Amino acid sequence: MEIPEIIISAFITIFSVGLLVVSLSSYKKYKNPKLLFVSIVFLIFLIKGLLMSIGMFYTDISLLQTISRTGLFDLIVLILLFMATLKR
Repeated sequence: MEIPEIIISAFITIFSVGLLVVSLSSYKKYKNPKLLFVSIVFLIFLIKGLLMSIGMFYTDISLLQTISRTGLFDLIVLILLFMATLKR
């Protein structure tokens, strides 16, 4: 467990919580479906940050380490952002 990894996972978690709150409040105000997709993306980033943090402190859980290494969440995030930009 290295200090830069801890800092990066903490920033991912903190920023994703803040951006999730902002995007959900914007969706609540404007009811734009694109904002809902963006909120889902930030929720996925929050889950990723939490999994990265848990995986650093509990090395016995190999599933959490595998998920954070494969980039599966990043692929889902990119697909959702792509869908949000194309949706009319």
